[in-house]
Amino acid sequence: MYKSVRIAGQLTYYRNRVDEYTRANQQAIIVRNTLLGLAPMAGAVSQFADGGGRTAAGLVAALLASLAGSVTAFEALIGFAPTAKLYVDAAVSLEEACLRWDTGNDLATDVERIEQVFHAEAGQWGS
Repeated sequence: MYKSVRIAGQLTYYRNRVDEYTRANQQAIIVRNTLLGLAPMAGAVSQFADGGGRTAAGLVAALLASLAGSVTAFEALIGFAPTAKLYVDAAVSLEEACLRWDTGNDLATDVERIEQVFHAEAGQWGS
């Protein structure tokens, strides 16, 4: 029961977090690159506009570049890629401990080994 509930549930949790943070990292990269691609286009448009249009296109270019910087800062603050790696490492450690589960004869030792994986993962967050 311990293996099917505790271990399988935690492994599913780790895998779901890996997928979540990997997708979030990819989305942040796409948004940032799109904004960085649109900013020079708006700047180029300003070269062909007159008066207020030139000013507006220049402001849009600056705003887009500024937003790209904000997305980059948010991505760095949250740390999508490093967080995904932490969950990958935890899942790999748990899978390795699981492989040894069926070969061991001492249930207490097997449980202790699994719980060490959980404590190591929790230690990454300062708890």
